[in-house]
Amino acid sequence: MRKNIEKIIGLTLCVGMLTGCAKTPESSLVKPKGSSAMDAYKEADDSVDMVENNTASDEAAADSNSAASENDNTTDSNNSSSAASAAKTTIRDLINAPQTYKSQVTDDSAKLVINTDATVGIPDVDKISAISVTPAEVTQDLLDRITDAFFSNATLYTADSYYIQTKSEIKEILDGLKEDVANGNLDPNNWGTDDDGNYIYDIYADIEYWESEYETAPEAPELEEGRPMAGAQDFTFDGQVMNDNAFTGVAVMNDGSQYYYKTYTGGSDTLLVTISKTVTTNGEALPSSKVWSDYSSSSGFPKPTEESIGISLEDAKRLVQEKVDKMGITDLQFSQWSYAVCTNLETDNRSKIGDGYVIYYTRTMNGVPITQTMDAGGSLEDMDSTMETWSYENLYFYVDKDGISYMYYSDPYSIGETKTENLSLLPFSEIMKTYEKMMVVTNADNMEYENSRVYDIDRIVLGYARIYEPSKDAHTGLLVPVWDFFGTRKTETEYDGESYSDTTDYPTWSYLTINAVDGSIIDRSLGY
Repeated sequence: MRKNIEKIIGLTLCVGMLTGCAKTPESSLVKPKGSSAMDAYKEADDSVDMVENNTASDEAAADSNSAASENDNTTDSNNSSSAASAAKTTIRDLINAPQTYKSQVTDDSAKLVINTDATVGIPDVDKISAISVTPAEVTQDLLDRITDAFFSNATLYTADSYYIQTKSEIKEILDGLKEDVANGNLDPNNWGTDDDGNYIYDIYADIEYWESEYETAPEAPELEEGRPMAGAQDFTFDGQVMNDNAFTGVAVMNDGSQYYYKTYTGGSDTLLVTISKTVTTNGEALPSSKVWSDYSSSSGFPKPTEESIGISLEDAKRLVQEKVDKMGITDLQFSQWSYAVCTNLETDNRSKIGDGYVIYYTRTMNGVPITQTMDAGGSLEDMDSTMETWSYENLYFYVDKDGISYMYYSDPYSIGETKTENLSLLPFSEIMKTYEKMMVVTNADNMEYENSRVYDIDRIVLGYARIYEPSKDAHTGLLVPVWDFFGTRKTETEYDGESYSDTTDYPTWSYLTINAVDGSIIDRSLGY
């Protein structure tokens, strides 16, 4: 899921995520999943299809010619025949996929139910290729375009210089701590004690820390302007010169609003750019613990509307497209949108700050888009792994009545060669057999402690996903066609005599991903 949305999903979704991150069960469906698996991917064998299509075309032509001799309508008949023949070459026809699909599957206990009444979304193309991808180079031009798109009329300061605490601010903290000690209040945060009866919070150590900070703190802020720079940059920390691929800054806009701006390269991200509004145009500071997330009925808030958001969807999309154009990101296009909510995580019961839209962009290759899901990718199979990983390419925006409130851009791809021009895809019926079997298999562990789990799948999508083998090459991937299954999940559990229910209906949560070529199960969080 996404990195910011994980903060609010919390324990409610941990159960589902644990299942999703588990190793794929032993099954005849388990096949090689990484890029080397493409060695077994073959070009579609067109010979049978071509014979059938040519035969049908010849027969249709003969019939239409016969009709033409009688009705003198040869042109119309031939055009109709050609159109019918061409229609049979689309992916939907080649794999015999319907416009909608309906079924119901249960496990042996009948506590797990998978209801499927879904539209079947398939790109209107006649073939799908396997395409190599690598991380795009992070150039100074790219960073400058992003910076100027948002902050050409702003003053951009380094976050270190902007947020540095002055002597007077630190003295205020020290005075408060020393007053607590004088009053015998050694646990002002109410953190309690450890097993030995010692305070978890050491107020004396805290006083010592702030006294040390006071010695080197400036009398007044010494603001320093800065911009993101490509490549690792030197910086000084604790008297030592260090090296990092990160920039954090504060943009002060002409209208009085402010944004926190970060660019970063490291870990699973070849590039991560986030821009978040921190101060509104009227000077109101937004909580540092605020977070945007896609709306779900489990959020506990009313569903946003255009009226509650204060800006129309079309205007929001226009604002975003203007920024995308200025950034020069021409290889990603608008893909979908959803309602969104901004909440404060530090308050009791997670208070809502406002409503908005989330607007997604994705890459389309030869008419086939990369399917948008909430997984950021780049995860590890276990916490002890030292494997290098690579997150997915992502670009999305949260927009409220005041404009763009948050932007997330990560891991842009560089498109390489086409590995297989015309992939042979499994028939739709085989994919559905795999889906119905594996939805039961992958949910089996949950049913040991849940009273019920009901899926209502309403959207089935064929699109691209990037797979890779991080153990062999963490920065070479492959775009391959996959099937994703979206909808709603409702669970009922019981704990200490209390019943609990949860509904998960995030529009970009894929409950299962199946490789359309070989039927293997792909873990979206891992990328293979």
